[in-house]
Amino acid sequence: MLEEVIVTRYVTPLREGGSLPGIVEADDLGTYVMKLSTWWR
Repeated sequence: MLEEVIVTRYVTPLREGGSLPGIVEADDLGTYVMKLSTWWR
């Protein structure tokens, strides 16, 4: 089972583009890479 965490801070993007990975910090004090996408237009 996957553990649910809440992202508390967006640190930095890893590259530019419409669908980009970024580094985020979560409420469990972990740092994660999360894929963000711009689905609205």
